[in-house]
Amino acid sequence: MVDDWQRARDSLVAAGVEGAEDLGRFVSDVRYLRPSKFDERAAMPVLLELLPTLMDLTLVSAVAAHLRRPWARPTAFGPLVDAFRLWAPLSADAGWQLGDALASAARPDDLPVLLDLVSDTRYGMARQMIVDSLWRFRKPPLVEPALVSLITDQAVALHAMSALRRSIGPASALPYLRQVAADHPGDRLGKTAAGQIRRAEASISR
Repeated sequence: MVDDWQRARDSLVAAGVEGAEDLGRFVSDVRYLRPSKFDERAAMPVLLELLPTLMDLTLVSAVAAHLRRPWARPTAFGPLVDAFRLWAPLSADAGWQLGDALASAARPDDLPVLLDLVSDTRYGMARQMIVDSLWRFRKPPLVEPALVSLITDQAVALHAMSALRRSIGPASALPYLRQVAADHPGDRLGKTAAGQIRRAEASISR
């Protein structure tokens, strides 16, 4: 039986995608490591076709990371959402990568889908980068209450507080943050709020 990685590479080679051997290889510092030859953009149609069929969680994560590019918007959004719904409850790592990628692929019209995903606690920490992205949609009136509801959710609180500051501004976010700090003195949530309060106050004083 051919494993997912070999099947994916074979599909990429058949499609004429350059650098198929570098699937899943990410290089940030080419001073010491050979740069990847993988043509992510040319690979996108193949990766999107393969994604619903993959069972190897490491490869699911790698495919998501390859699709986290501006040029993947909006084509990749739907398949990434489907994969996120499947894998986020089962694997925090794969879910996180899928959430990060779909947040990058989202457009303003996709906001209702994002809000639905972040409100579902079954997805746990996999929601973090989706929550973090909500500040980009600051104008719609649904964003503020959604973020306010998430600032006490331990799995995404830091990202929700940060996004809230960026969405409605530090001065408007402070009352919400101070309330969390007052309600949770000394615990992790309270300390997270205290850190975000310091950031908000520093922004205001500049």
